[in-house]
Amino acid sequence: MATSIIVGYRPFPGRTDLVISILLEIYEAMQRAGLITARRPWIMRSEEGNVVAAFEMTNEYSFAASEKIREVAALRARLMGVAERLPLGNLREASQPYAEFETTTEYPAQAAAR
Repeated sequence: MATSIIVGYRPFPGRTDLVISILLEIYEAMQRAGLITARRPWIMRSEEGNVVAAFEMTNEYSFAASEKIREVAALRARLMGVAERLPLGNLREASQPYAEFETTTEYPAQAAAR
């Protein structure tokens, strides 16, 4: 059985696409480091415009291990400049028996410009 992490972000106004791009860059960096599986992350949007991402971890994953990767740490810092982390319990959808989010498989073709 695999382990997944689900994290929510409240993008600053006009920054939703950048948040998604950075999340995909984080995925790619952590996948190269062997901390995330090759399964693409689920990137979802709440009714209020919050971004929710689900990543499947490898057995080698730990938050501490991921912070030791400079690229990941830098990307996370960049992400915090365009969004704030949001507890999943604060999402309106989380109070429902079935949490429904808008999903897309149309990820940006390339990561956001650095």
